[in-house]
Amino acid sequence: MLYNQHMLFIERHRNIFIALCAVFAVMLAAGSVLLYIAQIETVYAVKAGDTEIFKVKDKETAKKVIEDVMDEYTPKGAQVSEIVLDKKITTKVAGVKKDKMNEEVLSESEAVDYVLEQNSTDDPLFCVTIKADVSDVNDVEAETEYETNDEMFENNTKVVQEGADGSKVDTDRVISVNGAVLNAKTVNSTIINDATSKIIHKGTKARPRDTAWADYSGSTIGVGDGNRVANYALNFVGNPYRYGGTSLTNGADCSGFIYSVYRHFGYTAVPRVGAQNIGRGVALAEAEPGDVVFYGHHYAMYIGGGKVVHAYNSRRGICVTGVHDPGGIKTIRRLVEPKVDEEVE
Repeated sequence: MLYNQHMLFIERHRNIFIALCAVFAVMLAAGSVLLYIAQIETVYAVKAGDTEIFKVKDKETAKKVIEDVMDEYTPKGAQVSEIVLDKKITTKVAGVKKDKMNEEVLSESEAVDYVLEQNSTDDPLFCVTIKADVSDVNDVEAETEYETNDEMFENNTKVVQEGADGSKVDTDRVISVNGAVLNAKTVNSTIINDATSKIIHKGTKARPRDTAWADYSGSTIGVGDGNRVANYALNFVGNPYRYGGTSLTNGADCSGFIYSVYRHFGYTAVPRVGAQNIGRGVALAEAEPGDVVFYGHHYAMYIGGGKVVHAYNSRRGICVTGVHDPGGIKTIRRLVEPKVDEEVE
């Protein structure tokens, strides 16, 4: 009888036991879920099409990253007419273990840099095509105008008005993909400041042929400012003459003086002797500062106003005299002159 009672007790309480076990299992599972949830941080994943491209801490950051990328791809000051993405950009809630946050979740700047870097490769995350009008201020190049001057000798030129570039606003219609311009076409230009033409006078007056020394052959050896050369030479007035010398301070002879002054400005084509054989011949009436005057056995440098500076002799040293003081002129040579734009036919 006792056995039967015991079995009856077990039968009556078996369902209760099973129910308690089920409750315990549920509580254990719920505890595990809660423990797992406690280890997970909610973040936002950004997708391009069906592919997740990065995770950030919240939806606002995700939105700001895409805006920053768009700004990088938009030309500065552009009037955007159309933006097309080849893939749809979406966000969704995602979970990341707290101990993996630093590895898997990017800051705003990190996400922008990552997208820009990946989009510059041959396999971009997505492509942004932008159509926009871009305006830039550009120079209007000054033209060169030539005018004849019958008071100047033929083949001589003189700049009587320096040119000045103007400015304009050019508007280009641009198509770019991920910041790289694929096509640009100018659709409008507006002048802001007019350019001022450079005006050069060209001489037409016939050269005088009544002097035996007037040799008009040759060409200058380089571009330069004869006034600057002559002014430099005048710094050494009062220094001694020394036969065979080339020192502007310790002593030079006439050819050594010319040689050293021009060497100072880098004109290596000027020889130690023989300056009468280089440059372009000019008449005395058109001589300019820096021109070399050759008298047959003596050299001097014209400084303007009918005067020359030269290493005269051991008694007078380096001095300034009238152009005719050393004797009869054999030739006058122009070694350098300012650059003049070539005439466009």
